[in-house]
Amino acid sequence: MRHYRSWVLLAAALVLGWTARASADASCIQQAKGDFFDCKTQCKADYHDSKFACRGVEPSCGTACLAGRQVCQDGVEAILDTGQLPAGGTLADCATGTDGCKATLQADKQTCPGWPCQLSDQACNDCVDGKQVTAFICRDTCRDSWRADPTVISLAQNCKDVFKACVQACPKLP
Repeated sequence: MRHYRSWVLLAAALVLGWTARASADASCIQQAKGDFFDCKTQCKADYHDSKFACRGVEPSCGTACLAGRQVCQDGVEAILDTGQLPAGGTLADCATGTDGCKATLQADKQTCPGWPCQLSDQACNDCVDGKQVTAFICRDTCRDSWRADPTVISLAQNCKDVFKACVQACPKLP
């Protein structure tokens, strides 16, 4: 019996020690997370620099070309978000873009009985599930329309062409 009590006390001490340590190290965990993302960002930059160097392109110029391409692609992706084409008009079957799908979902969830749902409220949760499926279909329809839109295709191709021309104009490594 005494041996059993010792094991129980030891187990309790370990559990309490881990719990206290876990809550005491929250700032340490946040710092580790920050370090991870900083490291990941630096690794990605090193990868791009090495890739440009392997192709004989000055890495700083290549990186500037990448940044320009990202700005261009952000504009193309904004069409998916808003559904609005640059020269006027909207995507077929997606006039409000994925932002509209998300806004509709938020409004529709509030029509569910018992919103905001509790874990035990099956009717409310079932209602929200249905609304989420509808929102998924809306976003999927928008993506299909966006991918097939001739304006989007042309803008995306332009981003690629400008990027290639930019890299070709970069100074070459010796």
